[in-house]
Amino acid sequence: MLALEGLVYDVTDQVRAEERLRKAEERYRTLVERVPAVVYIQEIGSPDSAMYMSPQIETLTGYSPEECKDPDLRWAMVHPDDRERMQAEDTRPGKAGEVYATEYRVLHRDGRTKWVRNESVMIEDEASGTRYWQGFMLDITERKQMEEQLQHQALHDPLTDLPNRVLFTDRLRQALARAWRRRQPLAVMFMDLDNFKVINDSLGHETGDKLLVMANKRIRSVLRPEDTVARLGGDEFVFLLEDADLDGASRIAERILEMLRRPFYVGGRDLFVTASIGIAIADGGGRRSTDLLRDADLAMYRAKHSGKARYAIFEETMNAQALERLELEHGLRRAVERNELAVHYQPEVSLATGKIAGFEALVRWQHPEQGLLLPEQFVPVAEETGLIVPIGEAVLEEACRQANEWHERWPSDAPAVCVNLSARQFRELGLAKSVARVLDETGLEPSNLFLEVTESTAMRDAQATAAALEELQGLGVRTILDDFGTGYSSLSCLERFPVEYVKIDHSFVGGLGEYPGAKMLVSAIISLAHALGLKVIAEGVETEEQCERLRTMGCDLAQGHLFSKPLTAKGVAELLAAAQGSATFPVSAGSRGWPARA
Repeated sequence: MLALEGLVYDVTDQVRAEERLRKAEERYRTLVERVPAVVYIQEIGSPDSAMYMSPQIETLTGYSPEECKDPDLRWAMVHPDDRERMQAEDTRPGKAGEVYATEYRVLHRDGRTKWVRNESVMIEDEASGTRYWQGFMLDITERKQMEEQLQHQALHDPLTDLPNRVLFTDRLRQALARAWRRRQPLAVMFMDLDNFKVINDSLGHETGDKLLVMANKRIRSVLRPEDTVARLGGDEFVFLLEDADLDGASRIAERILEMLRRPFYVGGRDLFVTASIGIAIADGGGRRSTDLLRDADLAMYRAKHSGKARYAIFEETMNAQALERLELEHGLRRAVERNELAVHYQPEVSLATGKIAGFEALVRWQHPEQGLLLPEQFVPVAEETGLIVPIGEAVLEEACRQANEWHERWPSDAPAVCVNLSARQFRELGLAKSVARVLDETGLEPSNLFLEVTESTAMRDAQATAAALEELQGLGVRTILDDFGTGYSSLSCLERFPVEYVKIDHSFVGGLGEYPGAKMLVSAIISLAHALGLKVIAEGVETEEQCERLRTMGCDLAQGHLFSKPLTAKGVAELLAAAQGSATFPVSAGSRGWPARA
């Protein structure tokens, strides 16, 4: 008889534990394989060390987990530009618990480049002493592309995609270092399109933007591929030419100017623009990028002030001139704040009666060190900096206040006051409201205020000019077209302007009696104005002969030193008080004995 003898163990708990472990492993694997990252375990120091790699590796690289166990393939997938760095990091020493993170590029099977972020921690098996990297790789391609896009936007002009000032300055700094090491010259050219604002204001910014893009293409066609072109803003461009001396830079400037002289076809019309270019050369060490850029900018302004459509080369004397201008600008800002600006008044005289018909308000600057400065000494700087707007408003307020005071003292005899509007003021939105406010605050009747706008300003946008003048006329204010004959008037536009007077520029008046053509020109202007129903003022009358010729031509009013120099408000009050109803100047032929107060 056979018998079996054995032991029976209760393994229920063990089976349950194994089942729990199996289920936990399944849950862990499911979790690992569903997260949007590649999870891996890699033994350190083993040639074939990829112990585990989740299926997401195929989405990231195009290769299966089994294929990625090949170490040669894994290194081949690393981008060549990152491979040396990654190999160096792979051989670095480490210790248990160390956290490792890096970013690099991998090559997908289909040729695409992807960015990954690799984060892992070093762990060590206490029993065997084997060490592993356990971690994950995350696809960060979109984030990197966004970062690159933002960086590009931060360093490039959005309209032309050219480098901006930040990137250009960095490239210039590096180029200066190279030029110093190689003992080679370097040129920086600063370019500004002439009268570009006129195109923007008259045809719109969209047209201006298209013109800038087209101008950039022409410029690039002249420069070498290695040269840098940048847009600093508006219509300002700057060029960096390495290994270029003064002769080479000058030749390139001439070619750029020539290319830009050709018409640009934009929006169904031909547009003509010119440019002013400044050149600065670095042919030795010690030059800073900011200094070189400033020097080229100063040279550009020299070209612009010399007549535009040309280039100029930086000279050291320009620094002194720039410093002088900067001091003038700072002083002018203080002058507005400290009420150092004064208003003088020059009479405008009727050539038919000799009676004062009005006073033109003229600004003066009582400089604390240089004394009384005339407008030509500071108004151009005020125009460029925008200070002309607060200055113009201050002159308007003072002139209106003063004129109202004269009208209260001499209700029947006090003449009107004429105030010049700068180009910037005239283009300001809300000009009519500003004028209405001043009239209301000062109490001056609108009919006693004349506002003068120059012909060149008016003709920049004839339609807008007509609208602005009509708005001023609606207030009851009267208007004058100043410097007539010096601009580029269209007679059809001139006829639409709601002005009462045109003022003949002093350059034409000064030629009377000296140049045969001057008489014909002035006579033609007077006849044209009268035909359009306008009256005429001649400025800059210096001699009795000029006065008599203007009177016989039928000119309505005249002003100039022949009658009176510009007077202070006190001087005008004395003149009006002495006249007592007969403030007249002799204007007949052969007259002598101008008023002593003149």
